[in-house]
Amino acid sequence: MTADKLEKAGVSFGIRNQGGTITVEVRPNHDTIAALRGVLISFELLNGITLAQAKKLLDVLNENVIGLLVTTALDDKANAVASSEVAAKL
Repeated sequence: MTADKLEKAGVSFGIRNQGGTITVEVRPNHDTIAALRGVLISFELLNGITLAQAKKLLDVLNENVIGLLVTTALDDKANAVASSEVAAKL
């Protein structure tokens, strides 16, 4: 049986122009999601999207998206260790 671990972080978005390709970057406000430490997430926009269009998209994202949710599955071994640690403290 597996359990899920839910982690949340506030985010904002930024634009990067990499060699003619415009990307929208997810920028966590704090380093609170362990699975994403050292990871950069970005979305590549369609060819033909102008910088002005990308900025409009960026404004909509920053005004309407407040956070990022990451769910990771915990395996039985990790659950057993966590349960034994809790039991030992009781």
